Amino acid sequence: MRAKLIVSAAVAAAGLATALAAPAFADETDDIFISALQNQGIPFSTAENAIELASAVCDYAAAGQDPTQIALEIMEPAGWTAEQSGFFVGAATQSYCPS
Repeated sequence: MRAKLIVSAAVAAAGLATALAAPAFADETDDIFISALQNQGIPFSTAENAIELASAVCDYAAAGQDPTQIALEIMEPAGWTAEQSGFFVGAATQSYCPS
């Protein structure tokens, strides 16, 4: 239950942090997204892999999955904390998922 609360808060914070960034186009969007992950200390193997996972987050969200559940599902395979996973989902949603 505690992890779910942490993830929910991190998802909300990531959305706000990414929303405050300047409007961007395709390459700029990638740069802003990767910078946000780096600024939060979220490890990833390559920028390409992080962007691919962000796209998968959008697919899960489009299928109706709750952002908190998505964060909990990717947390362990990615080796992230609940906060890191929640931030990733929030940033991915804000950066790449159509409204």
